[in-house]
Amino acid sequence: MTGATATESTRDQIIHAAADSLLENGYSGTSVRAIASKAGVAIGNLQYWFPTKSELLVEAWRYLTAKSVEELRRTLNQLTDPLEVLEVGVESLWDSLRRLGDVQLAAFDLLVQAPRTERLRAYLPELFTRYREVIQEQLDRLEEDGRIRLTVPRDVLVPLVLNTVLGFGLYYVVTRDDESCLRALSAFRQLAGSVIEPVE
Repeated sequence: MTGATATESTRDQIIHAAADSLLENGYSGTSVRAIASKAGVAIGNLQYWFPTKSELLVEAWRYLTAKSVEELRRTLNQLTDPLEVLEVGVESLWDSLRRLGDVQLAAFDLLVQAPRTERLRAYLPELFTRYREVIQEQLDRLEEDGRIRLTVPRDVLVPLVLNTVLGFGLYYVVTRDDESCLRALSAFRQLAGSVIEPVE
């Protein structure tokens, strides 16, 4: 194994260990020492790559988000009915946010910190850009196939879908009121469906 490959592998080990720890224990229950132990590296080695816990959390969140987005993309690419794409897409995004639970709450906390921390500012926009890209990809795919016609501008629809579901994610991690969120999501799907017209 080359030095570069070994170094990259160590960095990835740390990120994967942090992601696992966050999912198992939540942000408050995750310590740098526990992550280092899980990754099988010394504390000093971990801190060489990630000087602060916040920076490590951002990378772990990027990793988890990337996995979630790829799962969502694979699922949606198998669908051809526009309203089914909308319904499955919203449900899958919601399931992802709910599954990540406390990590999502930590990410919102980082968003508050980001304007004051230069290194965090460089990372955080990507976290939400990934989901926006999937929504745009699906609209492109369905429009190119002649399957849908949008009744509102795309630059209105994409933020509407993304920000609404992210808002539900924040509400859920604060209240854990699953039933209320599901009722609201059902109404939102109907609303969003009214601005996407299937083409016969």
